[in-house]
Amino acid sequence: MRVHRSTLMGGAALVVVALSACGGAGDPDDAPTTTGPGTASSSSSPSASATTSPPASPAATTAPPEPAGPPFAEPGGELVREAGTSAALTVVDVRVGRHPGFDRVVYELAGTGTPGWRIQYVDEAVDDPSGEPVDVAGDAFLQVLVTGTAYPDDTGHDEFANDLLPAAGAIREVTRPLTFEGITQSFVGLDERRPLRVALLRDPVRVVVDVRTT
Repeated sequence: MRVHRSTLMGGAALVVVALSACGGAGDPDDAPTTTGPGTASSSSSPSASATTSPPASPAATTAPPEPAGPPFAEPGGELVREAGTSAALTVVDVRVGRHPGFDRVVYELAGTGTPGWRIQYVDEAVDDPSGEPVDVAGDAFLQVLVTGTAYPDDTGHDEFANDLLPAAGAIREVTRPLTFEGITQSFVGLDERRPLRVALLRDPVRVVVDVRTT
């Protein structure tokens, strides 16, 4: 089993993409969410049951239109946003959803402050700080580093403990988030390198990663 780890990100060309919004009616995260069977570990978040249901076909639902916001960035750069100085958050839930024109990964956080991120495609999924390779389904690997995070013992919230294996779509796997020294690492396995964008949503706080499918 993997344990808490740190980051060894490289300095690629920087592209900053951010979008702030409030939850409620019309929230893009309210679109139909589909997840495949996950590999449970030692702990799970209070909302984990919503993401580990049996891999039955979801009911047909109409997704809301794509939210207005920044354009998708082509593969090759690094998407960066700095965390708030007093942020202490834990990823308590991870969801995968399919929308018209894009697939989405949602990292929901609980705690205090505002998270940041460092997100880019990597040639190989590597666990930090051990340096051991991580087995991730797919032909392209997106490393997601959420910054401004803290250990569950410090925030009072359990860290999400599942690997997600969606049944369909561009996203093939999302590895469980693991935290070390203020940074939480997760990998998204895709069918190929695709344009992407990142958004910050609130109430609750979520880091949202979209990959374009059309």
